[in-house]
Parts: sequence; structure tokens; C-alpha cells
Amino acid sequence: MNITRRANLRKTINSLNLSEAEEVLKSKYKYVSGKPGRPPLTPIGMFLSFTIMFLRMNSYRDYHAFLEKDKFWRRTLGFKKTPDIGSFSHFLKRIGVETFEQLFKSVVQQLLDEGFLNLHMIAQDGSILEANLDDPEAGWGWDHIKEEYVYGYKIHVTVDVNTELPVTLSVTKVNVHDSKEFHGLYQNMKSYRTSFPTRCFTADKAYDSSSIRKTLFRDNITPVIKASKTRIKPRYPKSFQKKYAKRVSVERFFSRIKEYLDLKKLRIYGKDYVLIYSYIIIIGMLLMGYINHVCGFSPRSVKTFLRKFT
Repeated sequence: MNITRRANLRKTINSLNLSEAEEVLKSKYKYVSGKPGRPPLTPIGMFLSFTIMFLRMNSYRDYHAFLEKDKFWRRTLGFKKTPDIGSFSHFLKRIGVETFEQLFKSVVQQLLDEGFLNLHMIAQDGSILEANLDDPEAGWGWDHIKEEYVYGYKIHVTVDVNTELPVTLSVTKVNVHDSKEFHGLYQNMKSYRTSFPTRCFTADKAYDSSSIRKTLFRDNITPVIKASKTRIKPRYPKSFQKKYAKRVSVERFFSRIKEYLDLKKLRIYGKDYVLIYSYIIIIGMLLMGYINHVCGFSPRSVKTFLRKFT
């Protein structure tokens, strides 16, 4: 990697205020400075390690070898010595799903404060993640695109249509209808502080329900959702069609996460680990989008980040 590019990457990561995320991570450790016991590896370094590891598509062993050779990244992540392979799996067990959710929200809030993310117009959808048939926590469901039954999970996200990056997410069994996750994701989205409150929500026909529309109207948000069942084919004005076209932003996000970040077929087991894995990858996408933006590239370009910075 070019030294200038690596320095730019470190500078950009350091410009993010990850102090809140660091405090969340430290709360999971019992070590107290000055008292007996071995100090833990820097929590924020371990957290960022997973982001870099999954963006590079490395195994624990390959990532360990990468850090052994690269002093730059060891210093950047705050490691005096390269963590052993077992440290990474112990970190995941120690942190857990709820903490990764907190970390995700902390990063999203930071990027909202920076003005990089914007909630003025959002899009929501769900996408199937195929799982192994011997995963006891997955389930069967109908894939209307492939027109066949699929065994796995479904990831549901809300994205900022401008950056095409997610601000909320959840994971369910594959047979859970997309609309069932609306209210949970919507409440999470409303929990953020933002200078640009949501004024437009777009989604496909699966979200055409009176409950969803009432919730949006109550908060002065315009639902841009096509009717699912009508006797007469509706004719939508151009202004509606223009906004509805923004819905493709969430589909492009799913395409990138599966194509470039290797989520076509899950190689892990259990809903909690699928959720943790999703949080790690999506936090990585948020950070790479921000880095691309700072360096003058499109925040949507996964390829640019992978080629220039990892």
C-alpha cells in the first residue's frame, strides 16, 4: 500500500471521535489500571481489527500474519505485539450482540454529526442470506426472486438514499415478512440526533399497510410506497415516480454487501453470530464510505476502498 494512502487512512480514522465506542468496549473488561492483572489488548484496536479483517476478507490466521509483517497497522491499532489468533474469538464472546449494536449506533451517530449521513430521505427493505442446512436457528422461506424455497436468515436495513449506507439493521429468520420489522427499525432510526429529520420514506409494496402509513403520517413523513393490491392499476404522478426511484438505493446496498463482502452464502452458524457478523461488515462499510468521501471518492464505492486502502 502506498505510504501516503495509508497515512490518509490512519488520519481519517483518527478524525472520527470513537471515544464513546471505546467506553462501551471498556465497560466489558474488569481490568483496573494500577491493580493486579494483565492489561487487555486495546479494545478499540480489536474492534477496528475486525473491520479491517472482514474488509480484507482475511481469516484470523491470515490477518495475524498480516499484522506480523505490517508495523504500520500494529502501531495504528495500538498493539505493542500482534494479538494471538485466539484473542479474536475471545473478543467476540466477551463483547456480544448488544455491545455491537451500541457500537453500530455510535458510529452512525458520529457520521450524522459529521454531516456525512443524512436521514432526510430513507429507504427500507429486507434481503435473504442463505445459511447452511445444519444451522438449527435458520428457517425456510420463499425467495420470490429465485422463485424457490431457501434456508437461511433475512437482513433488514434502513439506508440513507444519498450515500446508500445503512442506519438501522436487524436479522430474522428468512420467513419473516419485511413489514414486520418496520416498527423496530423505525424506532431505532428515530433515536438518532439529526439536523435533518426524516421527511420521506420509500419502500416496495411489501410495506403497503395502513399501520405503516399511519405511523409515518403521524410524524409528518411522506410514505412513497406503491399500492400492493388494487382493482384498477394506479397511475402515479412524476413527482412520486422520481422519489420512488430512490428505493433502488437499498437494493444496490444489498448487491454490494453480497458481491464484494462475501455474504452470498453464510459460513457461520446461529442468529447472534450472523447479527454480529453483519454489524462488523456494515460498520466497515460506513467507515470505508466516510474515508472514500474524505479522500474525494464516491461513498458508495466498495471497490475503490478495497483497491486503495486495504
